[in-house]
Amino acid sequence: MNALRSVLVVLGFECRRGLTPWRIIALVGLAFFPAALGALMKSGGAPVGDPERWIFMFFILIPEVVCLLGLLLWATPVIQAEVEGKTWPYLAVRPCGKVPILLGKYLAAVVWTALAAWLALGLALVAVTPEEGAARAALVLFAIVSLSTVAYGALFVCFGVLFLRRAMVLAVAYTFFFEFMISWVPAMVNRFTVQYHLRNLCAKWLPRQYVPPWMERFLNPSPWYSHALILLGMTAIFLTAAALVLRRRQLITAPEV
Repeated sequence: MNALRSVLVVLGFECRRGLTPWRIIALVGLAFFPAALGALMKSGGAPVGDPERWIFMFFILIPEVVCLLGLLLWATPVIQAEVEGKTWPYLAVRPCGKVPILLGKYLAAVVWTALAAWLALGLALVAVTPEEGAARAALVLFAIVSLSTVAYGALFVCFGVLFLRRAMVLAVAYTFFFEFMISWVPAMVNRFTVQYHLRNLCAKWLPRQYVPPWMERFLNPSPWYSHALILLGMTAIFLTAAALVLRRRQLITAPEV
């Protein structure tokens, strides 16, 4: 109970500390980006009203682009920011310990990113005003966004702990190479990516006619709950690895190092 209380205290503190003009501007920019792009495409005559088109477009823009950008900004540097700010030695010796601090910061990054993504989804639906399948697709994308922030947040926090000073660069490289390229390779290796399981969940939760025919070759016949359990398992593995490394690692904050 004390550990859970410590995590919630850190979460509340980080959420309050995040109420800065820069954070608000970043959140609003991420939220308006899919809506602005959808409105531009619609005004230009693109057939975005087709369910196959706007659902796939929002799947790429929101659970992938918005969530990934938000977590890169707010989850990857959670430990590096404290080390560079010379505040980590004071946090690490607090009675709550290192792991609750890590989990609280992780949850704060997830909350901020999820808020931006949920707002982006609502604004995008208003901008495009789809005529068919909007209600169910919105619920599916809402669930996909939630799983995306939880899984990617754990992955980027793990990057932040394992590769303290190069975390952002390595996270961007991983995202581009694995999540945007390897996940679309029709081979066993794509199952180790988060995007592969999110894509399968989206296809299985939506009506069959809303899934583009060309995507069938990139899907797996396994039931939807197997993909959800894999994502939750990956989240637990990433957070456990980050916590174990953080407990044993000595983070030096001397300016000459």
